[in-house]
Formats: sequence, C-alpha cells, structure tokens
Amino acid sequence: MSWEEMAREGRRSPRIVARIPLDVQPIQEACTTAVINLHGALILSPVPWPSGTILNIKNRKNERCIRARVVWTGPEEGSGSYKLGVEFEAPESGFWGDEYSLKPVQTADANDNESR
Repeated sequence: MSWEEMAREGRRSPRIVARIPLDVQPIQEACTTAVINLHGALILSPVPWPSGTILNIKNRKNERCIRARVVWTGPEEGSGSYKLGVEFEAPESGFWGDEYSLKPVQTADANDNESR
C-alpha cells in the first residue's frame, strides 16, 4: 500500500496481517492479533472490551508492553472471540518486533475494521 493510498483511506501506517500472541489486562486474557500497524491493531479477544477501555498489552513473542485504548468492538465471531480495534497511546515501531515489515504482499485488505 502506498503512502498516497493510506492517506486517502485515513491510515497513518500500513496494516500487516499477522498472528501475534498477546496478554491483555486489566484482566489477564490471552489474545492474538489479526492485523497490526504502528499505531495499533485488530485483535481477537475472549472479552468484548467496550470502546474507551484502556488496556495494557504484552507481546508474548518479545515481552514488550504498551498501553492502548479500545476504539472499536465487533460482534462475537462464532469462535468465542470478539474483534477489537485498539490504538496505542503513542506510535511504537518496536512493539511488534520483526513481525512488522512493510512488504506489500502482507498488507491487509482495505475493508478490515481496525484502528486508524
């Protein structure tokens, strides 16, 4: 995805499809990502956290932690998981580690609901 396409869609950074295991608090919950970017992620959670909830997220692959706010909560997916759009308090290039690369073949579809 080019920077022009991201600007047209209102995106600040490219979205990458990635499955990264996470621990999410205030209640310890195991979650995973579906899509990531420098400003947040679309995560799959067993808890339908409401918009505005502040979460402490730990990347279980590299043990890094970050604070994020839920900006969107989707319906239950039938698998017991809810899609959550989360936005980091500040952009963080190192939080995703090697999982975040700007390879165009890995960018997510523009129709995904995820934090901007």
